[in-house]
Order: sequence, then structure tokens, then C-alpha cells
Amino acid sequence: MTEVSVQGVRFSYETAGDGFPLVLAPGPQGVWTPYVPLLGELCRTIAYAWHELEEVPQHTSARAADILGTFLDGLGLERVYLASQAVGWHMALHFALHYPGRLEGLVLIGARDVETDAVRGLMSLATPLHDITVPTLVLIEEQVRASLPYAEVLAERLPRCTRVVVSDSTPSPPSGVPALRLGHTMMRFLLHCERQRNLVRGASFLL
Repeated sequence: MTEVSVQGVRFSYETAGDGFPLVLAPGPQGVWTPYVPLLGELCRTIAYAWHELEEVPQHTSARAADILGTFLDGLGLERVYLASQAVGWHMALHFALHYPGRLEGLVLIGARDVETDAVRGLMSLATPLHDITVPTLVLIEEQVRASLPYAEVLAERLPRCTRVVVSDSTPSPPSGVPALRLGHTMMRFLLHCERQRNLVRGASFLL
């Protein structure tokens, strides 16, 4: 675990792999642990946490999105893929709306540890969702689908959204760990994004 302080915020983070950066937004402790080695096979995967060095009256999604921007600046990262568990969806969408030039793709996961109350505020974002034009994957476990009606709103209103529902019957690695089912679906989405990104980059060399 690496620690760094940037603009009054202390960050701790771990990384795995090389390649284009994939940032995993803060979530419940240990929630990303099963994902990191797998995703590190494709991207430079970065899971981070943070706390402010001075007391702040109120933490908001907007503030958390700004802090993510500060974190990226501290690591010298201009553009990234961003993945978030449901507890961080509001922050991730706020970041996508207000920092569109820093995102290459977005993954929003709804798994069994979902905190439903944390995503109720998404309805307030419903109007500007069409402004988020990066490729987006909404990845939901069947067991929590009923708890996340907002996932349907996202799928309908995000212009470049792919929605995937994963169940216990979905083919998975021999270990059968639910996180790996989700992780492999993420990998397929990110691999597609990487192919598209490299096509665009290759085309720009011809200009």
C-alpha cells in the first residue's frame, strides 16, 4: 500500500498490472480485493481510499469527485477508466458529468453488498445523464436487481450504456466466486474499450 498527500488529502492506494489506468473508486473495505489481480492483467489497476487532513463540515459526491480529480493529478494521470460499486455511483456519475475529458470509460457495479440508500440520489441526476457520452457498463447481480431500479434509468438515459445482469448460472471460472463473474464481464467490456481506443489513436497518427 502506497500513501501520498495532495492538497490537504491523504490517499492510500495499491496498484496491479500495467497499461491504460483503471481506477477503482472507494467502496466497502476489501470489496475490490478479488478484482485487482484479474483486472491487472489488462490495465494498470488502481484501488484507492482517502481522508482529508482537516475536518470538513460535509462530504458530498461533488467533493468526492473533485478529490478523485486531485488524486489523478497527484499520479499524473490525464485519462482513466473508472469503476465504482453502487455506494459510489453518485460520485462516479458526478465525475463523468463534470470531468468528461478525463474519462475513457465507466463501469457501475451493483453487487450483493449494495447500499440501496446510497443510490437514491441518482434520480436528481436523471436529467443531465444524456451528457455522459463515454462507453458505460452497468453491471448488476441478479440477486440485487430489484433493489436497484436506478440501473434501469441509467441504461435508458446514458447514450452509450451497456447493461448486463449476472446470475449464479452465468458461466464463470472454476472457483465460482461471484466477484470473478463480475470481473470477467468487466474485462470483456474494457477489452472492447481498449480496442476502440487503440483504433482511434491509430487513426490519429494518420492525420
